[in-house]
Amino acid sequence: MEIKGDKRGLRILAHGFTEESDLIEDLRHTLKERAEFLGNAGLLVEVANVPLSAQLFQEIATVFSEFPALSLRGIQSQDPQNGLLTLDQPRTSALLAPQVIRHTVRSGQRVTHQGDLIVVGDVNPGATLIASGDVFVFGWLRGTVYAGQPDTSSHSIYAMRFQPSQLKIGTVMALGDSHGERPEFARVDNGLIVVEPWADVHLPEAVTSDGRYRKRDSVGLSVTTSH
Repeated sequence: MEIKGDKRGLRILAHGFTEESDLIEDLRHTLKERAEFLGNAGLLVEVANVPLSAQLFQEIATVFSEFPALSLRGIQSQDPQNGLLTLDQPRTSALLAPQVIRHTVRSGQRVTHQGDLIVVGDVNPGATLIASGDVFVFGWLRGTVYAGQPDTSSHSIYAMRFQPSQLKIGTVMALGDSHGERPEFARVDNGLIVVEPWADVHLPEAVTSDGRYRKRDSVGLSVTTSH
């Protein structure tokens, strides 16, 4: 895997791979080996031979999330049907339906999704959530959570009890605290992450489509806050 620079900026040439798993493993190794040299660079990943699928996009974005100083500018495929998937263009074709997790995400567990991520349960310290869209946690959020990955700052992070250890929206990062005792959400405002009360608490349609939640959603979600 080569790194080259031209008038378009820095590019990682991920050529010669026939399996996604080999490409991802080599990409992770390359970024680890060259992270100090690259500094705060933004990189375009150029893929050949391997189809540019939503799953591959998600896996590449996940690798970049492991190197917070680096940013993924886009992914280019030599397949003309895929073309260039840049981060400032609509990515509807690469987004998946919301993923719903109906259990506690425990320490050491890592959940990634190319789209909105919804957890009906707690996110324990030491757990990690990574999504390209919004993140909703209907429980305690005390782990690490990334939304809008790799580079979209218009998304938000919602939680019934907002106590993340670390959060990142797009390329903006912040440390959490242990004081969130009521529903709150985080968003980016003027380049900074701000946390505000989450007044309109409701279960997303991806959750309410499950019969176990329809009755409760029809009368609204009851929220008790402490001050």
